[in-house]
Formats: sequence, structure tokens, C-alpha cells
Amino acid sequence: MIKFIQNIGEYFSSNYFDEDFTAKVLSKTGYAAEDIKEFNKRVSPLKDKFFRFKQLFFEGKLRTKDKIYESHQFHTALLNALGYEGNYPQYNNLFHLSESEVIPVRHILHRGDQVHLMIMEMQALIKENDLDPDGLFEQRYNVEDESQNNPPQKYHRTQWDRVFQVPAHLKISPVVINKAISELFLFEPHLRPKYILLLAGNIVYLLEQEKWFRGSYLVFDLEELFTEATANRNANYYALLYFLLSKESLTPESNMVLLDQLDEDSHKSAYEVTKDLKEGIIHAVEALANEALYFQKHVLQEVFDETDDTFEQEIKDDCLNIIYRLLFIFYAESREDLDILPSNDVIYNKGYSLEMLRDLEQVPLYSETSLNGYFFHESLSKLFEVLSSGYREKENGQNKSFKVRHIDSPLFNNAKLHHLHKVKFRNKVWQDIICRLSLSKQQRNKTRGRISYANLGINQLGSVYESLLAYRGFYAEQDYIEVHKADKPSDGTYLVPRLRRDDFQENEILKDSAEHDVITKKGTFVYRLSGRDRQKSASYYTPEVLTRCTVKYTLKPILEKLDSGEMKATELLELKLLEPAMGAAAFHNEMIN
Repeated sequence: MIKFIQNIGEYFSSNYFDEDFTAKVLSKTGYAAEDIKEFNKRVSPLKDKFFRFKQLFFEGKLRTKDKIYESHQFHTALLNALGYEGNYPQYNNLFHLSESEVIPVRHILHRGDQVHLMIMEMQALIKENDLDPDGLFEQRYNVEDESQNNPPQKYHRTQWDRVFQVPAHLKISPVVINKAISELFLFEPHLRPKYILLLAGNIVYLLEQEKWFRGSYLVFDLEELFTEATANRNANYYALLYFLLSKESLTPESNMVLLDQLDEDSHKSAYEVTKDLKEGIIHAVEALANEALYFQKHVLQEVFDETDDTFEQEIKDDCLNIIYRLLFIFYAESREDLDILPSNDVIYNKGYSLEMLRDLEQVPLYSETSLNGYFFHESLSKLFEVLSSGYREKENGQNKSFKVRHIDSPLFNNAKLHHLHKVKFRNKVWQDIICRLSLSKQQRNKTRGRISYANLGINQLGSVYESLLAYRGFYAEQDYIEVHKADKPSDGTYLVPRLRRDDFQENEILKDSAEHDVITKKGTFVYRLSGRDRQKSASYYTPEVLTRCTVKYTLKPILEKLDSGEMKATELLELKLLEPAMGAAAFHNEMIN
């Protein structure tokens, strides 16, 4: 994984920002391998300049004024390497944050009449001691109050004189830098930049207007870049930095900005993960239902009619209940900040967690005991029990391992299950299910990546959930084949009786890896699309693009009144919200966001 780039707040979807990210970016540029080498050469000379620059901070006993100047000098070298015109000793123009306040905006680049990119700078974030600010949210451009204790934050106008001369009737805004960025992103549309490139010596921030307000941005650690590129002998990391931050990529002459293309591909990747997850759930439901039938027939030796519609419906509901338990736990364990499960506790992780079983998802099972045993089942049953009843709640702080709050939900109540409460599932079944819900779908010449539940948004999970309402579960009364649009199995498949095979062309029949027909045998539980179920339920998940647009323009006149003073901020608390999705909460979720 790339270490010198921090993908904060999922600027790119986590599934797109993976070990293949460099290759994705370079291929998107359209340059050949030989050309890429030239771009590496533009950035690689910065390595020596950077370490000399860093050494000055530790050995030069620099004043804040000198640190600002040296940071500015290194920024000049960096901007030149990235294709910007950085060769001038001082700022040419002053950028007003207000009538009386200016901030260090070094470059403003346009696309047409629209401000597209602003380049700003601040003192390098090289920490010499514990008093130095950690990053973007600590530094101010100007602090006139001498009583403040953090020396690097005291940026007086005189400390900027060597690079940024401010007339006497103006002052550098004392605003915290991240707040200055927010103000810039709230300017009038024609003055509002789409991107801000913030230079901080050893650290570079790439900020995009819409993503900034949801806490998403990219952080580039230059020291880590030079270390990684050398250690891994991967000079293409230099080209990667160039193509993400250069003038050629952010403000090209052509109509398409490279970052916009990458962002589009990132959204497609998130969709693909959602699709993989849905397919994994469908497979899991079928696997649980078929194993339930096996257990009841061969272990419990119960006789019943699996073709009964009520039984089929109850089995399907039970299976979905179990799968939703797993999804809940995957999400809760990945989000330590929610404090639902003790994910950082060693005993919980090693003895109870789903993550522990997830670590076994691809361990080969060879022996009869490992294949048909119940280690997975017993572990999951204990975990479900812990969530249903809580763990050591009554000991009032005497618990020496961990605590789990009781989850007051029918989801973990076994009494709500019709049949599966008495079924035990073999290791091979549970391992297959966890694998399907944990990993992306297998693709040729590509390693399966883990699905990041922490970064799966509510909208993604909601769309998966509601799409499943269109599916129906039943036990096959005869052999079936799967058919699809000619050469387009990804558009969805349908089951038809095997007796009708001659009614379809070969490119309309789903094949396995050996090019044999995929056959669903009589008596097998299948969970497939049913055209009428969703219409009858009136269940459709509203796409995010629609909710975002609707909420944005609904709130616009209200926020304008707030800005003009016609409305007090406290009056926002009196607003009433109508949720037009009537239960899905898609609009409500967007309002909160």
C-alpha cells in the first residue's frame, strides 16, 4: 500500500485506493512507459533539496521568519517541478479574505472565467519539538496575542516580509488555516476555487471544494515519498505525485481534468464493491438455506415439505436475519469510534470477534474434521449471544477483560428465527460465506481485496438492502439453467427450466469456468430476482445524486436568509423535516450530511 499518500475521509473510495493505485493513475494519463520516466526525472531531484531544507530546521536555529522564508524557497522548487511558475522571490498580488485582511494565496489559476485552483502556503510542518503544531488544524497565519503559548503559530506580518509584503492598512488574517480554506470554498461561485493546493514544506494538502466539507482530502508526505521511492525502488511514485498535483493534471488545456477522471473511476469502483457485496449476500442466503435443509434432513432427520411457500419464506427471512447480523458486526468492528464493540481489546479480538474468523477466511480446510466441524458455528453463536445479552454487564466495572453493551434489537434474538435457531452450519459453509462477504470478487490476474466496511457509506448499504427486497427464495422443483442477455451476464441472470435449453442461444446461457452450463439441481434453494416483489413493496432506494440535489436546493433559500441576517441561527432548530422517501431515510441522511 502507498504510505506517502493519506486518503483522508475516503477522498478516493478505499477499494479504488489500493495497491494498484499507482498503475491506475499512470494508465489514465495516457502516457507510455518511456514518457513516464521523464516525469519521474522532473520530481526526483527534489529529494536532495528536501533533505537539505529539513536539515536547516534542525541545525540552523531558525527564527519563525527564517522558517517561513526557507519553506517558501522549497515551495518554489516544488512548484517548478510540478509545472507551475514558481520562480519569483515575492508574492505578486495580495488576496483579500475581507476588506482589511489578506492571506498567502500564491497562485490563482482559472478555467475560463471560473477560479479553478488556488495555491497557498504555510510554514513547514517539520516538528522540532512537542510544541510544534501537528498540522492543518493547528496553525494560524497571524496571531497578534502574545499570551498564546505556541510559538510556531505566531505569524506576524513582519515574519512574512521576505516573501509576502502587506501594506500598513492591511493585516494578515489571524484565521486558523483550515477555517481560511472553508471561507475560500464558500466564496461566490465564480470566485470559489474547485481545488486548493496547500504547501506546508514536508507536507502537501490537496483539497477539493465538495469533498472538503465532508472531511475528505489528500495528504502527501514528501519525506515518506522519498523514503518509499528509494526503499521500494519504485521511481513511479515520483510520477504519481506529479500527475496528482501538477499544473498539467489540475488545470489542463483540455476539457477533462485528470483528477475528475480518477474521481469518476473511484465512484465506479465503489459501485462495483456494492455489487460484489450484494452478490455475496445472495450467495450467502442460498448457502445457509441449503445447509439448513441438509442439517434438518440428515442430522435432525426431520421430514417436511420444502416446497411449501410458507416454509420457503420463513427460511429466506431467517437467512437474511443471520446475514444482517454479520453485516452489523463487520461494520461495528471496523468502526472503533462508535464504541459498539471492543475492537481494540486483545481478548475480544482473539476469542470472540468476527475479525478473528475473517483471518481464517482463506485458510485451506482439508480434513474431514476441519471441513465438517463446527468451530466457526460455535464461535459465531457465542458472538451473537454476547451481543444479544451483553457481556458482564452486572459486574459494574469488575470485568477484567472487556464489556459489550446489550444490543436491544430483534436482530440478535434467536426467538425471532423460525428454523435456523436449531441448525448448526459446518465450517466449510461459514468459511465460504465469510469469504464472500469479506473479499471482492475474484478477477483474473488480480488479488482479491478486502471490503472495507468502515468506508461503506449508509447509501451503499441502504441500496444493497433495498435491492434485496426484489428477490425471492424458493427450493427448485426441477433442474434449472441460468440465462441472460446475449454475452451480458453482468446485467443479471434468470432461471429457466433446463427442459427449455434449446430455446436459447449459447451466448445467452451462463457458463462455468469449464464452459459447462451452470445448472441448479432440483431441491436446491435459490434466491433470485422476482420482478413483482419490489413493485408490490414500493421499495426503491433513492440515488444519492437525487437526494443531494433536492436537499441542496431546498436549503438554499433558507441559508441565504441566514447569511443576510433575515433569519437567526437558532431558528434552524425550529425547522421541520419531511422525509419523502417514507422510511428509507435517504433524504434524512443527506440532510444530516
